[in-house]
Amino acid sequence: MTPPVHRRWVAVDHPAWRQAHASTVLAVDGDLLAAWFAGEREGSPDTRIWLARRPAGSARWSAPEVVVAGDEAHWNPVLAHGPDGAVWLFAKRGALISEWTTWVRRSVDGGRTWSPEFPLVPGDVGGRGPVKSPPLLLGDGTWLAPGSRENWSDPPVWESFVDVSTDAGATWLRTPIPLERDSLRGPGVIQPALWADGDRVYALMRSSEGRAYRARSTDGGRTWSAAHPVDLPNNNSALTVVPLPDGSIGCVHNPVSGDWGDRCPLVVSRSRDNGESWQVVVTIEDGRTPVDDHPARRPSLPPTGPGFRAADGGVRTTGEGEYSYPAATLLGDTLVVTYTWQRRGIVEATVPVHALTRRTP
Repeated sequence: MTPPVHRRWVAVDHPAWRQAHASTVLAVDGDLLAAWFAGEREGSPDTRIWLARRPAGSARWSAPEVVVAGDEAHWNPVLAHGPDGAVWLFAKRGALISEWTTWVRRSVDGGRTWSPEFPLVPGDVGGRGPVKSPPLLLGDGTWLAPGSRENWSDPPVWESFVDVSTDAGATWLRTPIPLERDSLRGPGVIQPALWADGDRVYALMRSSEGRAYRARSTDGGRTWSAAHPVDLPNNNSALTVVPLPDGSIGCVHNPVSGDWGDRCPLVVSRSRDNGESWQVVVTIEDGRTPVDDHPARRPSLPPTGPGFRAADGGVRTTGEGEYSYPAATLLGDTLVVTYTWQRRGIVEATVPVHALTRRTP
């Protein structure tokens, strides 16, 4: 484990779930909010969206509480600061990924109380708005939500898009990210993460091709270049990006190639050319170092053989050896990362920003 990394439990081995996954994290007035989905497994009707808080200056997270519930599967929460000043919590609902709908709750008091749920796009089927990483707010007030849709036909077809809102999230315009499919081995690209550099916006995507894909917009997300592979390994698992204070970009990901490859280790890579080339700078999780000394919570490396069975109803896995689906935010001079720990819980890792920027020559 890299020395400057400090890790703590957000939640683990809760009696209300067998599996927890897909966290999101947001800094709110010095506090941290984290949300994730948990239940029997992905796609089961008992999954709910859970929320916890780490107050400013505290070393402990609050006991998790259900913040979005209902008699159907819940997936992929995304926390974000909205253009209206509220905290938005997006989440997917539905038994099948291909039939997801996106619902929202808003909070005007920093995540302590929440509005009733409402659909992001009435009549949506497939999941509009952010699918994994938070929306990007541009200087002119445009809000860009990185989305994707998964069609699990035979063969499956995955596609990424960006939803554009110019009225503080009241309405959204779906803009596709083109992809040349002739050279693909698998279904495509999903789960974009966005950042901006001046008047250009970039998207980095998970893929079925062993490498992350990147696209660029020069008109505020209204149109996009064709997505192309870059030199960042991707194991068909989620990644996230965060702009660093020196102008470079950090990406938290599993540095593993292949389709449904191992989800260990978990690292931060850094790019100084807006995502074309990358270098690993810090290891967040190595699958060997315990978060605590509890004998029942020792980490494990990925098992041999296939660990994931993916379908429209979700991934089936034991979670053994899995450290995945990172979310990240900056809190002062610290990078905060939350991630799935063996599907049993969520871990928070903190890294001083200087430890990221000093390691690339």
